[in-house]
Amino acid sequence: MAKKIDFKAQMKSNVTKTVTSGLISNENIKQRITILDELKDLIQPLQTEELEGLEANILANGCKDSLVIWQTTEQKVNPNSETDQELFVLVDGHNRYLICQKHNLPFNIVLMFFETILEARNYMLDLQMGRRNLSPTQMAYYRGLRYNAEKLTSKESNFSTEGMELKTSEKIAQQFKVDEKTIRRDGDFASGLEKLDIDLRKQVLSGEVKVPKKVIQQLSKAVVEQPISSIAALDSVVSQPASLSTSSSEATPDKVFKDINAMLKTVQASKSKTHFDQLKQLVNSLEGFMID
Repeated sequence: MAKKIDFKAQMKSNVTKTVTSGLISNENIKQRITILDELKDLIQPLQTEELEGLEANILANGCKDSLVIWQTTEQKVNPNSETDQELFVLVDGHNRYLICQKHNLPFNIVLMFFETILEARNYMLDLQMGRRNLSPTQMAYYRGLRYNAEKLTSKESNFSTEGMELKTSEKIAQQFKVDEKTIRRDGDFASGLEKLDIDLRKQVLSGEVKVPKKVIQQLSKAVVEQPISSIAALDSVVSQPASLSTSSSEATPDKVFKDINAMLKTVQASKSKTHFDQLKQLVNSLEGFMID
């Protein structure tokens, strides 16, 4: 059985030092805190009542929980950076930080060390999934992000545990006590959501905008030129033949040819690069049916 994530132990292993408001160096770091959209966008926004409640609590009792700061350098965050200055990136406590900035309130920080931004990102995902107020949709998204990240970065496709060899999806399935197929579907769900612009993605995750999960999973297979910002645009993309998620066992030469004919008409009418790329995908899929 997979071990439950011990967030306290994980934090302790990464902490370099704790700095309180009484130290001079702390004031210097506070002035240099950097917020990265790539990390901030992983956090589901609080509802208005939740944010107001947090603000009232901090005003009444102070900011009790320390903000988590990643002590790093510019080139670790962006390898293409021409400079390599020290950076202090906010990893946990974005809402608390904004409230403290708004009211000029003191706060404590904990400095942590991560080798890469992916490591910091996964730490944030684990924190989010360790909280109890996530909806099933939000949990599926975070599990999918973890699965997709590990699938891409793992040097080995299998993980050994208790004498067995586990695929990435099986390993994460055990960790979160769900079916392995659920994790793979979560991966498609997360990939599809990443093709929405940040505002629409957050609306879907919060339940403000209702979109069937299967539609988002279909979107993961589609080629899009820019983030989708409306439901109408989403419907347009997933309604195209090349965007439909058809398993290899269901595909037949006749169906692929029909899809190609339908896409040819679409390309003729739209002259869109997205539709042209989808047409190329369909043509390439015919290779599986070719006979030497």
